[in-house]
Amino acid sequence: MQLAKVEHRLKPGSKAQHYIADVIGELEGPTIIAVAGIHGNEATGIGAIKRVIEEIEPIKSKLKGRFLGLKGNIPALAAGVRFVNEDMNRLWTTSILDKIRRTKSRELSSIDRVEVKKMLQILDPIVLDSNDEEVIYVDLHTFSGSGGLFTITPDDERHIEIISKLGVPRILGIHYSLPGTSMEYVEDAGHIGFAFETGTHGSREAEDNAYAGLLVLLESVGMINKNDIPDFDIQHDYLMSRVSGYPSEVDFLYKHIIEDGDEFEMRPGFQNFDQVVKGDWLANDRNGKIRAQAGGYLLMPLYQKQGNDGFFIVRDCE
Repeated sequence: MQLAKVEHRLKPGSKAQHYIADVIGELEGPTIIAVAGIHGNEATGIGAIKRVIEEIEPIKSKLKGRFLGLKGNIPALAAGVRFVNEDMNRLWTTSILDKIRRTKSRELSSIDRVEVKKMLQILDPIVLDSNDEEVIYVDLHTFSGSGGLFTITPDDERHIEIISKLGVPRILGIHYSLPGTSMEYVEDAGHIGFAFETGTHGSREAEDNAYAGLLVLLESVGMINKNDIPDFDIQHDYLMSRVSGYPSEVDFLYKHIIEDGDEFEMRPGFQNFDQVVKGDWLANDRNGKIRAQAGGYLLMPLYQKQGNDGFFIVRDCE
């Protein structure tokens, strides 16, 4: 679908459209915010959040804290595209957010910025103004390639303490090469924010991975008791089976950046965590072969038209 053909009929979502559900337990505990669809072609997390809601709503009297589920880019989700005018998940730097807050919606330069403004109306009172002791923000994503699931997190003790309990591979340092993500906004406010890459776009497996991961997260921070979730152990074991054989923690090493007019095309068949050596032929552009500039594990090979991150290379933590 060509963006030029859909943009004129897309309108920003209302603030209410961004809510999936807001479940507030009767006992004190952390606030967990799960966001899906900040990229419009990555909608499977919405189904995972709804499944979590179905599990915890009946036990709200035992729930410790608050679980808030949100949709990200409503017009992009409607069109099934990553974004409309500009990547919504690259707009969360302090200066851009300040401009978005101070600008009327009708005067903002893109539909995607209006969507950020709507999200801020929901998030700011929790992330910036709340006295909640612990806020954990989970940005659910999928990828265009195949293989694996992983988290993207800062390399600091607080984040690792919480995210390591998931048992899912942790990618450290890669967020520095992805400026303006929504997790950056949460981290800058002093809270826990991480991205959870759960599988291939549109796959049932990606939804199942996200659902299992969210349940394990809720249990690990004390929001739920696993004995209150009938299939918790099944979901936990399933999640562990999905990450078996993958490294538990790796460091970011290299990112291939796609520029306008590059005509980038990934060679077929690559998967997340494929091992590559320096010099391997990974992709092509208008100037010829693109070879690995370093050895390590390949991550997020790009098999779609939108996006300017061609692939990443990570390596075992030293």
